[in-house]
Amino acid sequence: MKRLISLFAACTLCIGVAHAGKLGALLGNDKMLEAGGDAVKGLTMSSAEVSQLSAQSVVQMDKDNTVAPASSQYAKRLARLTKGMEHEDGLDLNFKVYMVKDVNAFATPDGSVRVFAGLMDLMPNDNELMAVIGHEIGHVRKGHSLERFKTTYLTSAARKGAAAAGGNVGALASSQLGALGEAVVKAKFSRGNETEADKYGVDFLLRHNLDPNGAVEAMKKLGGAQKTGLLDSHPASAQRAEALQKYIAGKKR
Repeated sequence: MKRLISLFAACTLCIGVAHAGKLGALLGNDKMLEAGGDAVKGLTMSSAEVSQLSAQSVVQMDKDNTVAPASSQYAKRLARLTKGMEHEDGLDLNFKVYMVKDVNAFATPDGSVRVFAGLMDLMPNDNELMAVIGHEIGHVRKGHSLERFKTTYLTSAARKGAAAAGGNVGALASSQLGALGEAVVKAKFSRGNETEADKYGVDFLLRHNLDPNGAVEAMKKLGGAQKTGLLDSHPASAQRAEALQKYIAGKKR
């Protein structure tokens, strides 16, 4: 079984290592990815192209990781919770579970939402799990995921390969697509992006008549998981939980 690691707190939650040995050669170093804003000046890529590349990367990641079959209790739970959400808030979404023990989840610009079995185990409470899923959807709805994917690709060696093939992103090799997708979920969102997604997660719960306090409890659990090494460290989990409580209180006025 391939291994991917953490994203709600770092992403939120995820860094893949299935292709870790190839990331440096294919995608350049992490410092370049983090400095992507300057690196992509003058380079262009349409939203449609980003979505296409995102979908291709997810197809490869689905191959590199064990996807829970429909008969699995994990898949059944996710299907039950997300029933009717295939066109959530103007997005076309698809949901799958990765049978990976790490506490993680991610969503990509094409609308693919992937939830790790480890996260589902940590959060048997549906409200908490749905808060994380809503948070990830929020990153897509707010355009955060698209910008991160675009920046990561345009600052990567994979872009040079596509350029040599006439700019056709479809020419990327499967190893490049998988490594690119993992690098994207490894890259961190800004604090502002995280705050927006946190609030979106609360609104998501309210929209589906779920307890918004699930977002607070989820954040607390993720903060506790960090101390045991299940998540990459992310600053201010306690502060984020407190901010969520204040946001929820404001909604009740």
